[in-house]
Amino acid sequence: MTIEIIYKLKDSESTNVIVLTPEQYFDSIIEGENYENDSIAQFGDTIDYIKRVEISITENDLDNSILKIQGSIRSDSTLRTTYYGNETEFRYFVDYEGRELIVQSIRIAENCMVINRMERDNINSEWTNISYSTGLNYKNESHGREIWYSATKVEYIKRNLIND
Repeated sequence: MTIEIIYKLKDSESTNVIVLTPEQYFDSIIEGENYENDSIAQFGDTIDYIKRVEISITENDLDNSILKIQGSIRSDSTLRTTYYGNETEFRYFVDYEGRELIVQSIRIAENCMVINRMERDNINSEWTNISYSTGLNYKNESHGREIWYSATKVEYIKRNLIND
């Protein structure tokens, strides 16, 4: 299994490559388990792996990244992320069976994030909106105290956010 991250900085024309071992990418496994069937990624965001190598890089420095897992039996996948700054990003994920997932995160205020998730079984199937949510108190220091509203459940913020 090979795990590779290709990333491009906004102020650079070239790309950088990080090659990770399964031990570097996944959480530890116990005896009797294997990375193919029993592993969980250490981080949910590709930038966290990049920061291990380039400590000074922030999301605002990145233009895009591609995380590729190849040479596995059932774990082959690609995750492409485009970074727009201020936690706004577009992610496209495809797994070994061709299932696709799009996650679009848009920061609309200092403490407010909108996240839309869509998926489809393969390139020939229709996209299905699986969630559309707005989160308040969406900052690292507020972790665990976020308030999420689901548009699919007809929830919304029942007040004006800005008084003009």
